[in-house]
Amino acid sequence: MSKFEYIAVLLSIIFGLGLSNLLSGVLQAFVRRELTDTRIAWTILVGNILLLNWWLLFRWSDHVDWHFHEFLYLTVYATCHYLMAASLYPYKLLTGYSEELQRKFLLGSVLAMYALDVGETFVRGDIFSPWYYLLLMFYMSILTVLPLIISKPWVMRVTGWVLAITLLVWSVVVRSILAS
Repeated sequence: MSKFEYIAVLLSIIFGLGLSNLLSGVLQAFVRRELTDTRIAWTILVGNILLLNWWLLFRWSDHVDWHFHEFLYLTVYATCHYLMAASLYPYKLLTGYSEELQRKFLLGSVLAMYALDVGETFVRGDIFSPWYYLLLMFYMSILTVLPLIISKPWVMRVTGWVLAITLLVWSVVVRSILAS
């Protein structure tokens, strides 16, 4: 078993827990009739981020000389992904917090994930591959900050859908077709 395979098991468990939390949260919200179009948009976004970055974790498979700081960074990176899902669909003990605090925590964890994603891409040496990656991350960060500045429900809804569609196009079209 290679070092990558050993490390990937832990990181996959963390990503899998995030995905599990997201799916169970969607089901519970659906059953309670609390699943709004805004929450659906953010669920699509967070789910796609989880799946895309779990898939892209395989880029590390050719990394041979592992150090603890790289392992630690990737563990924090994966944990941030879990926190996005947990903030969108919090556990029962956290549901007592206000909707506003949950919204801020979700947006903060998404912004932290963007920053960690840029860091992970930088460490891999792919920061300018493709050249417009940083522009995408800047664009997505600006849209994610917007609901923090303008606390209107329609802003959260619109930015959620725009971000979800943008990332779907990025992950399916850009990553799959244009990057080939």
